[in-house]
Amino acid sequence: APIQISAEQILREAAERQEQHILDPIVKIHDAEEYQSHLRDRRKHFEDNIRYRREHIGNWVKYARFEEDNREFERARSVFERALEVDVRNPELWLRYGELEMRNEFINRARNVLDRGVQLLPRVDFLWYKYVYMEEMVADIPKC
Repeated sequence: APIQISAEQILREAAERQEQHILDPIVKIHDAEEYQSHLRDRRKHFEDNIRYRREHIGNWVKYARFEEDNREFERARSVFERALEVDVRNPELWLRYGELEMRNEFINRARNVLDRGVQLLPRVDFLWYKYVYMEEMVADIPKC
């Protein structure tokens, strides 16, 4: 006779076999030297990820976001510019780059980024939408 398994037993076994999600330890930084060391280690980690999978845009965006979170805007821009060298025709990359500039209120830089994006990819609607949205937010209607 075949063995019958209940739904409860299947769920119990599935729960037992799941791997525990391990979080990274919380890093407590006590002085500027430790902070710089932490930043250096994280940057090395991001650079290694990029070296491993250069074409994966998510790695570039996470790296730029990390730099933005640490108020290192020039580094974040550098990361995006390097990413654009890898895949200049990726509209998501242009959008994220423009959003970085808009979030931090660098309006002219955001205009430049989105302008470059729409010139290169004129048929990508959401780049145009973001560009117009930004101009409406800063009340520069003639540029819309």
